[in-house]
Amino acid sequence: MQLALRHLRAGGRQTLLILAGVAMAVTLVVFISCLIGGLQQNIVETTTGPIAHITLQAPERLPRAMEELPGRPEFLVISDIEQRPWQPDTIDRCNCIEVQLNTFEHVKAVAPAVTGQALVSRAGTERSVRVVGSPPSGQDGISGLQEDILEGDYLGLRSDEAVIGYDLARELGAELQDRIRLTTGDGITETFRLGGIVYTGSEAIDSSTIFVTLRAGQTLFATGTLVNSFSVKLDDPFLANDVGDRMDASLDLEVNTWMRDNPGLLVALRAQTSSADLISVFSLVASSFAIASVLVVSVLRRQREIGILKAIGARRRQVLRVFTLEGLIIGVVGAVMGGLFGSGLIIALTAIERPSPVPGVPPEPIFPAILIPEVIVGTMVVAVIATVIAAVMPARQAAELDPVDVIRGG
Repeated sequence: MQLALRHLRAGGRQTLLILAGVAMAVTLVVFISCLIGGLQQNIVETTTGPIAHITLQAPERLPRAMEELPGRPEFLVISDIEQRPWQPDTIDRCNCIEVQLNTFEHVKAVAPAVTGQALVSRAGTERSVRVVGSPPSGQDGISGLQEDILEGDYLGLRSDEAVIGYDLARELGAELQDRIRLTTGDGITETFRLGGIVYTGSEAIDSSTIFVTLRAGQTLFATGTLVNSFSVKLDDPFLANDVGDRMDASLDLEVNTWMRDNPGLLVALRAQTSSADLISVFSLVASSFAIASVLVVSVLRRQREIGILKAIGARRRQVLRVFTLEGLIIGVVGAVMGGLFGSGLIIALTAIERPSPVPGVPPEPIFPAILIPEVIVGTMVVAVIATVIAAVMPARQAAELDPVDVIRGG
């Protein structure tokens, strides 16, 4: 170990150059991986944060011919298949289904709801909107509306109050405590007072969604005590298809997931991940070749010293160990420097913020990067391994030198 440290100190600028190469490779990998990882997390949170990961609705009942029915008589049946002009869109056994949904693995929140389209009007301005009637405590677990509230209160929403998005409020010219009128396609009209205004960052919610209580939604859409959908939030949004398939197999409901609704987004996220992985691999490979080249030159410059060591009794294994230790020391020190420098760059970038265009919303970072500990540690470990492997080749070459030839060539 002491001999390896002495060689590194004697290398001077050459040792610093190798350390800089390892540190820059680790910095590049950490910076790109954390930057792309933060961007992906921001996109996923913006897309799935205010919406349900899984939505369950009443299934569409398809007609069957009489000959397909069980227990049919053994004689010729002539029948005609026609779709029913009206099908029930409500769900029975609401409480039982809610309890059953909570038993599935990875489920974080479940909210029964009555949803539908309606026409909102105020002061001569009309707009088609989606109305969500759900218990505030349950819907908050799905959409996190209380955290995004700008004015008013969502968890304390009353049956004659509604919460609307910031963009919709501006379009209607509505403020807190103002009255709005909702009219459904069946001609049912209800008046609500604005109990809150939210800004989620999702255009679909901020510009065209109105939230009311479950009782108000049931009255508005005349569903009685029934609901027509369930919203489910998971602890991992990318498990939506797997959990949704299990729900589909267990419940007689139509199941849909955010992943199936956004196939283009998933393709883009996979492409970003693949690009980051390729850049990381090529950066580490390039740095390994550069380090190996410098170490080979270092061995050639020290041939006389190696010959003297072997002439006074140093064994092949000892010489091999010296140069391997040099590679290990360079790898560890360079990886730590690169990890710290890369993390510092990410922290500095996230500190650069831009003001939000919406009053009351805190500023957002221009670069939504995040520190990913497993990526940082993994990159450092791979860099150390790559550096040691890059040092093995010149170390073996050094161990094979003949001291007589080296000293004679001098």
